[in-house]
Amino acid sequence: MKKAIAIATLCVLLAGCQGANFSARTKPAPAATQKPVVAQPAPVVAKPAQPMISAGTDAVMYTCMKELNALQQVNTKRYQDRSTELNSIVTEAKLYMRVRDNVSTDIHQIMDAAYQFRIAKTCSMIRTDLTRALVERVVGS
Repeated sequence: MKKAIAIATLCVLLAGCQGANFSARTKPAPAATQKPVVAQPAPVVAKPAQPMISAGTDAVMYTCMKELNALQQVNTKRYQDRSTELNSIVTEAKLYMRVRDNVSTDIHQIMDAAYQFRIAKTCSMIRTDLTRALVERVVGS
């Protein structure tokens, strides 16, 4: 189950990369110094069917899941709350991923960013809860 959650969350995090614009823009040279241009065929860039993978995202989700598991050991109530919240986001993200190909690029950008934010916010709260729980054990609050 945890692996499925991590994979679904990764899909949401990585979906934002799909709408990236890869076309290069060049600035024309002044007319006096312009050299003859030899026509070259434009490179063909196929739009991927699935979201592109970003190198750093795996590490972020891995860390988040490790911290959630650590939170389970030091504060089970907070673990339950955060785990439920993360599962809720993943469930919503799965629905979005099913309809994502049927919506415009503008909606992709908005929704991808929204899910990335929600997941990052939840991971941040997990980290904060874990830190507080560990500090409370040290200082005895």
